[in-house]
Amino acid sequence: MDNSINEWLQQFEIVQEIAQYEEIHTERLTDNLKNLALQRTGFVELDKKYVTDKCWYRQYQYMLLLKSESESDIQRLSNLDWLDELSDKLADANSSKDFPVLDGKEVYEVSCANALTYQEGEDGATSVYSLQIYFNIKGGLK
Repeated sequence: MDNSINEWLQQFEIVQEIAQYEEIHTERLTDNLKNLALQRTGFVELDKKYVTDKCWYRQYQYMLLLKSESESDIQRLSNLDWLDELSDKLADANSSKDFPVLDGKEVYEVSCANALTYQEGEDGATSVYSLQIYFNIKGGLK
């Protein structure tokens, strides 16, 4: 499932600009200056929509991590703007129901929250930024 979500995120031009030389990594960033990683942070069970539902509903939670230069205010603001723009793209995808295709599961909602500076390097030259992304998924489909 994570691979399908990773590939889906890479369809966005804004993501391609950063991930053009490297794919979105799984769980951890590399030492390279500009790169992305998708880290699963857990899932929660969601209530069934109907009593007769035979399937399950879960919200899978991820953090998209961006490692980028952050020496100046302009660079830091630009990185936060990038996260905000990606949030807008994900909201558009949610509105148009343009979701990743998963085996035996169906994404029915995507949302995001908390675009912020996650970690700053010792010298302040690079920082890691994060965006929480939530995928509401219906599973147990036949």
